[in-house]
Amino acid sequence: MQIPISRPSIKRSDMDSVLSCMVTDSIGPGILSNRLARLVAEYIGVAGGVAIREYPRAIKIVFEAMGLSKGDKVLLTPLHPSVYAKVAREMDLDPVYVDVALENGCISLKELAKQDLTTIKAIVSFAPLGFVPPVEKLLETGIPLIEDVSQAIGANTANRRLGTFGSYTLISLEPDGIITSGGGIMILGKGRKEVNILQKIVESYQYEILLPDFNAALGITQIQSIERFLSKRKDIAQLFSQALLRTRHKLLFQPDEAENVYYSFPILVASGLKEVQAYCKKQGIETVPAFDRSILGMGFEQEKDFPAAQALYLRCLLYPLYPSLTKSSIEHMQKVLTSLP
Repeated sequence: MQIPISRPSIKRSDMDSVLSCMVTDSIGPGILSNRLARLVAEYIGVAGGVAIREYPRAIKIVFEAMGLSKGDKVLLTPLHPSVYAKVAREMDLDPVYVDVALENGCISLKELAKQDLTTIKAIVSFAPLGFVPPVEKLLETGIPLIEDVSQAIGANTANRRLGTFGSYTLISLEPDGIITSGGGIMILGKGRKEVNILQKIVESYQYEILLPDFNAALGITQIQSIERFLSKRKDIAQLFSQALLRTRHKLLFQPDEAENVYYSFPILVASGLKEVQAYCKKQGIETVPAFDRSILGMGFEQEKDFPAAQALYLRCLLYPLYPSLTKSSIEHMQKVLTSLP
């Protein structure tokens, strides 16, 4: 039994949608790409958006839409995806880093309070591993907000859904996401003003940056199934959590009334990460360090100033969790969890 760390939740109906697109001879950006953007915007609860192919390009477009220019300061955490630091430096922006909360990797309000925010031009609120950042408090700073809910689509603060707080919201559609179009990323604008700005910037690029209808056809069926995906993920996570509670290892958690979603199953390992990984591998289960592709993990920022982020980087392991896990796989994975070294 070999269980990979992620597997797209693709059914026969999804493939039928893609095949139907292929036989129309219209697989470039068009009607289906626009429809996908509309459906995702409606689900989140914002005015509209656009689907494009590349994560770095999407971040650059959003930074441009926010009016950021050379020397402007943008606030991130060390556990944001490394692409944010890369794009910021390519645009000659000045990243400012704030440490995270140890319980879930979201930005720490305690650490944020130590910062001089008067020169910050934008905050990027990233929702790591499906957990809900303190976006309502971030909004109270009065600093323009960008949300990235790539790992947390469907999560909410108990008052509003994530993705409705920022001027712009990013949602990755890569194969390891909660929903996928086989690649690409969605950029959403909160209101008509933001959508108009977004569209003008996108029009200045080559047509080829847009997500093809071929991919959008898959994304459409995925967004239509998202509540079922989230419910299944939650059911599996509850079983895994009960199993892990019988060990010395810890769960990450949502500390307030917000409702997180389950992008994967993160384990805060009590001792050696490699030892636990090796054990899982022998049991046919693939695991990966949770923050290997973060800014910290890719070496973009010094770890000594961010003890919580460093602790999570060194100790947090992702265990597979996705809707297509079979009953036998789930039972096997529960047994492995209870016997982790």
